[in-house]
Amino acid sequence: MSDSVSTTNKSERAIAVTASGDGEAYWFYGNLAVVRSPEGSLPIVIEMHLPAGSAAPLHYHESLEDNWYVISGLIAVKDGDETVVVRPGDYVATRPGIPQSHFVLDGPAILLQLHARADFLDFVRQFGTPARDRSARPSEPIDFARGSAIATSTGQPVIGPPMSEQEARAIAEKVAG
Repeated sequence: MSDSVSTTNKSERAIAVTASGDGEAYWFYGNLAVVRSPEGSLPIVIEMHLPAGSAAPLHYHESLEDNWYVISGLIAVKDGDETVVVRPGDYVATRPGIPQSHFVLDGPAILLQLHARADFLDFVRQFGTPARDRSARPSEPIDFARGSAIATSTGQPVIGPPMSEQEARAIAEKVAG
């Protein structure tokens, strides 16, 4: 089944549904990204599946507020000078222009990313590989230089390496302490 739109009366607003298991899917930096919002609807919702040890490089979003709701996993987050650990049920809203990174301490982590603009979705579509088989991670090496170039062209330039596990554990200890 794919995205479906149903109307009962032309004067009523149409309902758009992406059913469970549907939505365009991509392997994005080795992680599964599934577009959950039907084409043309806002906010844009991307369901991200991140294994333990997954980390985002230090980057910022030029004009996009990056919002995500954590469904599962434990994630250390750095946003500018602020650090937090987020858990299932937590909602994160990062600010445009502020360097950010994260590391999945306990996974798999599943997030729903919500965006008011298509900048990040454009990045996923341009850099990701369509996931015909959602259970088999691709074995090809990731072309980080190409990813960084596309990240910059779509408004989320990479400015540093991913958060390390050691840094993430230090954040978790500080938060717990």
